[in-house]
Amino acid sequence: MSLTINEIGEKLRSVNYISTEQINTTVFLAMKLKKSILIEGPAGVGKTSLATSLAKALNRRLIRIQCYEGISLEQVLGEFNYSRQLLTIELVKSGLLDDPEVQKTIFSEDFFIKRPLLEAFASKEDIILLIDEIDKSDAEFESFLLEALGERQITIPELKTFHGQNDILVIMTSNAERMLSEPLKRRCLHLYLDFPSKEREIDILKIHAPSVSTLLLKQVVHVIHEFRKVDLRKLPSISESFEWLNALLALNIEKLDRAAIRTTLNVVLKYQEDLKRVNSMLNEVLLSLPSKDEVE
Repeated sequence: MSLTINEIGEKLRSVNYISTEQINTTVFLAMKLKKSILIEGPAGVGKTSLATSLAKALNRRLIRIQCYEGISLEQVLGEFNYSRQLLTIELVKSGLLDDPEVQKTIFSEDFFIKRPLLEAFASKEDIILLIDEIDKSDAEFESFLLEALGERQITIPELKTFHGQNDILVIMTSNAERMLSEPLKRRCLHLYLDFPSKEREIDILKIHAPSVSTLLLKQVVHVIHEFRKVDLRKLPSISESFEWLNALLALNIEKLDRAAIRTTLNVVLKYQEDLKRVNSMLNEVLLSLPSKDEVE
């Protein structure tokens, strides 16, 4: 399925992902050039949700590998079902199973448990392969992925070489916990997602909470953006903007004031030192809040 840049944006919007021209263009080029996408940026800016939204928008199956420190190749490739192999051998020895070539049988694909990466290559469906937080894995794991994705094939010595016959759109995300290798970056299209502009964040929240008043929506986004200007231990993400908006709606708060902000700040900020820092600037934030007259 060949899509234009605009069509990609429209399809993402249809599944409630508010995209940008840069995102749409990067996805278009990745599909056209058969390249992987490496998405970097702060936590909570929509890196993972871009991959999940693309799977919905393009009607593709999503296969996800969640990376973590110490993740092994067996956990993403697969392994033989040893207990089933041993049981089969015992059944043959006892005469309950007639299999003269048991040695070949137990090392066949039927006895192999496929895990996400091999599953993606072995599938006949078109796939979105999400390799989430690759920066948490080690260099050896990264090198293997680089080779497998570069050659678009995976070899299991006891079985065979699996060639990716399907269309696999690979999306890797990183929160920059460690520096990724130059070869990996060189082979990928790089996409940096930062916190959105006020206008885009308003659109994002509006599509998920269509009934919210324009005044409250603009006030919430304004305050969030003011907080992001401060040197906080953890800057509030888009998901925390949404959580805060939901909390305010649950409390039937129609507009922000000092009491509303102070009683719900713990929804937005997760560290005590951040709460103290923000409280010290609250007067300035309140003075700059959009008013009802400005919104109308």
